[in-house]
Amino acid sequence: MKHLLLLLLSLCPLAGLAAPYGVGTVPNVQTENRYRFTSNPDHILSDAAVAEIDSICYALRHRAIAQVAVVAVRAIDTDDVFDFAYRLFSSWGVGRADNDNGLGILFVEDAREIRFITGRGLEGVLPDALAKRIQTRYMLPWFREGDYSRGMVEGVRAVAGVLTGSELDLGGNDDYAAVDRGWSAGEILLFILLMTLFPLGMILYGILRMRRCPRCHAYALRQQSVAIVEKHPAYDVVEYTYRCGRCGKEVKKRVRRSKGGGSGGIGRGIGGGMILGGGRGFRGGGGSMGGGFGGGSFGGGGAGSRW
Repeated sequence: MKHLLLLLLSLCPLAGLAAPYGVGTVPNVQTENRYRFTSNPDHILSDAAVAEIDSICYALRHRAIAQVAVVAVRAIDTDDVFDFAYRLFSSWGVGRADNDNGLGILFVEDAREIRFITGRGLEGVLPDALAKRIQTRYMLPWFREGDYSRGMVEGVRAVAGVLTGSELDLGGNDDYAAVDRGWSAGEILLFILLMTLFPLGMILYGILRMRRCPRCHAYALRQQSVAIVEKHPAYDVVEYTYRCGRCGKEVKKRVRRSKGGGSGGIGRGIGGGMILGGGRGFRGGGGSMGGGFGGGSFGGGGAGSRW
């Protein structure tokens, strides 16, 4: 009995891995990486196939022809593959919101079914009959042989061949304009002005603060002498002597000066330099790789095939 219980416990992780996917559990790889369009959590497709499919889908999106999402899973939590695909790709918002140019491709191994879901913006160029023909001619022969990677690549290539050069291919650019648009020329100019004026203002404030007499509050202190009063391995303590030109009060101020920092006077010791760059800065310069689809919707067009 004890050994049986241990065996059942050891099989629990495997059972969890084999659980069918729900709409909310299929990984949307696009949100994590803007250059990925193929969700392949069960590794049904080879890495080479995924890379080629992602490249084709990115080219279609970059030219504002279509937004394509491809999903390959072993099992889903319903027998209705069309309904699952419709709800899945609708929840992801595949396609642009202004023209619904989305295409969702769902492969379910256990159901032995491939399903295309097309947005209204693609239905004129990729009608249901043509989508069915692509499946039966370019995908199903490879699927029947168990070569799912080859069948999926050939099908996506065929779709791209239909869409590229069609009436949708107008030389546009949908390169994540809403997600990572970058900064306008006016925003860049404002940023430069702020980064220039702020340190200048800080320097001016420091100079005025150092010149202000603590007795009469006039900005009339004049440097009389400078002397090193303490020496340390990394810095010296320098004493500046000032005299007010209005009331004659003598003022002594001490500041730390780094070794090799050169001579100083009024305005020194008011803070370090400002470092520009190295942060998140302008978008597209090393920031997040995340992306996302454009908020498109689907009208029920598409096609499905079984093998």
